[in-house]
Amino acid sequence: MRKDVFNYVQSCLSCQQFKHTNAPTANPIQLHTISQPWRTIGINIMGLFPTTSRQKRFLLVIVDYFTRWVELFALRQATATHIANILFNEIICRYGVPLYILSDNGPQFISHLFNEICANMDINRKFTANYQPQTNMSEHVNRTLKAQIDIYAQRRPGLWDKELQKLAFTIRTPAKDTTSDTSPYLNLGCDPVIPLDLIINQPVPDFPSNTPEYKFIQQYRTQLAHDRQVTYYFVREH
Repeated sequence: MRKDVFNYVQSCLSCQQFKHTNAPTANPIQLHTISQPWRTIGINIMGLFPTTSRQKRFLLVIVDYFTRWVELFALRQATATHIANILFNEIICRYGVPLYILSDNGPQFISHLFNEICANMDINRKFTANYQPQTNMSEHVNRTLKAQIDIYAQRRPGLWDKELQKLAFTIRTPAKDTTSDTSPYLNLGCDPVIPLDLIINQPVPDFPSNTPEYKFIQQYRTQLAHDRQVTYYFVREH
């Protein structure tokens, strides 16, 4: 089954035309120690894309640096007001207030409104240099997203915004090369069952266990499992 999938992708004209190479690239530069989920996030705007039937032209990408969890939001306008509303309602109200936000110096991110929100919530700002965008992890996600959206827009123009959550799911669910854990496990405490698991049902390959990041994540994983067990017991009793 895996071989069939590989051969299909290799023979797909759209995949070869739009998708970037998977050759190894440098990891995003870490500007400080990242030890908890949703304490450091990267935020970035993509577009213009083909206008959809719902008049969406831009894409807001937000990535948690610890879990690599990705959130995607289609936008009609990429204004500071739209982005600030999403940051508060969809990120802060769901995952809590981050300690750091990493972005480029686009006008939306250096606006008075965005700076005021960050100042009021004690969020530290960090900016990527124009010549070093790889510092922002969301830039890495953008490469994958652009290829996927270009393929879909070519086949069904005007509907790419309706497929965003499927695209986000495909980015979140694979195990990360450096830790062997998925974003859902580190963010939610469990791995999701995906349709392909039901078809292939093969074990995940081993990952290198001699890296500091791998060891730290495994410690976090052990503590997470213990905390979940204690919490579940408390919930059952009350």
